[in-house]
Amino acid sequence: MNNIKTKILEKVNLEQEISPFLFMWENLELLNQKIENLAQEILEELDIPKINIFKLEDNSEIIKVKDIKEFLQITDSKTPYRLQIILIENFSRANLQSQNSCLKKLEEPGIKNLYFLTNKSESWILETILSRVQTKKINLNISENKNNFFYELIENSLKEKNPKNLISYFFKNKLEKQDYISFLETLIKYSKENFIFIDYLDEIFDDLHMIKTNNLLAKITTDKWILRIIQDLA
Repeated sequence: MNNIKTKILEKVNLEQEISPFLFMWENLELLNQKIENLAQEILEELDIPKINIFKLEDNSEIIKVKDIKEFLQITDSKTPYRLQIILIENFSRANLQSQNSCLKKLEEPGIKNLYFLTNKSESWILETILSRVQTKKINLNISENKNNFFYELIENSLKEKNPKNLISYFFKNKLEKQDYISFLETLIKYSKENFIFIDYLDEIFDDLHMIKTNNLLAKITTDKWILRIIQDLA
């Protein structure tokens, strides 16, 4: 996600048009939250109010031609800011006529319009749409392993807003590499189930992968994430 954000910011700073993005992941609810967070981060970097994110939220209903045309009218007016972000969740809800009505907008988005579409896959999306967007598959392959002790330790620390027990356990006990791996896997699972630390999931997964495959120091890496939790509680 950081690479995508960097490239988008470079394009904005160069005043270049940005091709729309189609983000895909099976977990649509989590994907939608991640992409909205990405949109907020981009606007923060550009010092643009977050009200410049226009979202067609996934309400499980079919997106009809009238709905999509009405929603996209926002792009007909020139924004005074450098960028506005148009987010359409679960894009395959749009019927064929609705998707066809988007073609012109997606083909010529304009310098100040950034389109984010989300969907589980490319299924039920017109080839003409796919040819106009940058497809990005979110594939974290996140482990579902859960250690009940660590899960409760994380949960209690967050609910009580007191990480004392968490700090005490990891900073006073001598643990094995597998213990740190188990903690990070549990942190990922807890984050997915409770929709917290969503912006960190890619990074936690990368660190976990590096510990398993490249001998990244497990204790130092785990300490980093514990400190990050403490900062979020502050």
